[in-house]
Amino acid sequence: MSFTVMGDTVNFASRLEGANKIYGTRCLASENTIAAAGPTIETREIDRVVVAGQTSPNAVFEIMGRNGELTGALSLMRTKYSEGLSAYRERRWEEANQAFDAALQAVPSDGPSLTLKARIKTFQASPPPDDWNGTWRLDNK
Repeated sequence: MSFTVMGDTVNFASRLEGANKIYGTRCLASENTIAAAGPTIETREIDRVVVAGQTSPNAVFEIMGRNGELTGALSLMRTKYSEGLSAYRERRWEEANQAFDAALQAVPSDGPSLTLKARIKTFQASPPPDDWNGTWRLDNK
């Protein structure tokens, strides 16, 4: 017999697996998964996304390591990224860029910082609609 798993949760997990390529990350997880893991892991919020096949935005997190095991550079990068994400959502493009630059100084290969900096460049040239709430649509699998 052949079995398959279906449903919104599985669809979302599948989309997150593909989103790792977009953000340059290794392990993205949903807010529910992060909540279930509790304080055992170090995480950071990466973005709020709507995946293909769904209409509601979901917070997406990167699993960074075990609790208490982040290096000073990773911890600084996480703090600066969080500041940048907040400014990004409020359309404070220059402030967001500066925060992402600081994150990249701490960890030069940080994919999420590079991804959001590229988006900011696009938004500076062509601003998002007035009703934009900081959510990004992931249309590809």
